[in-house]
Amino acid sequence: MIKKSVRKDYLQRRMDIPEEDLQQQTALMAFQFRKLTIPPVKFLMSYSPLTIRREFDVSVCEDMLKGQNPSLQIAWPRIDEQTCDMDAVLMQRGGLFTKNRYNVLEPISSNIIDPELLEVIFVPLVAFDEKGYRVGYGKGYYDRFLARCKHDIIRVGFCYFEAVRPIEDLNQFDIPLNYCITPYRTYEF
Repeated sequence: MIKKSVRKDYLQRRMDIPEEDLQQQTALMAFQFRKLTIPPVKFLMSYSPLTIRREFDVSVCEDMLKGQNPSLQIAWPRIDEQTCDMDAVLMQRGGLFTKNRYNVLEPISSNIIDPELLEVIFVPLVAFDEKGYRVGYGKGYYDRFLARCKHDIIRVGFCYFEAVRPIEDLNQFDIPLNYCITPYRTYEF
């Protein structure tokens, strides 16, 4: 399967999920995440889900990790469109946000955390294959960022669908997930 066709097909499939089913699948995915064993962590990189694209609401999983790790610090991404780079910006209570050109909320704070300090990262995706390679939105921000993280960072994706056939057009920059949470199964790679 080719990323471009997978992206188009699965974005549409996600948009076609009836609202009631989406809520049920979201609850099932949160349940699957709860069963995942993640060692104690200090730093998590998450993201602001795009409700307009019906992305899974990762804040539920952020809250679970925060309950298990009360001193957990959470960062969200901020992109630099000119360099095609991304930073992890620590969230601050009462912090300010702005929307980037993709309509994604980003923290305005200048409190950037070194990617090497991150222990877990929630990675947005459209679909994934049986080897853990994901199809994102096609700009490569996350793969470039993951290359700057320590090799044993726990990479978690969330998808309303099961794995697709192997993605054929992988490149040397693609970095697989460690886990992908679906409503009915947690894949481990």
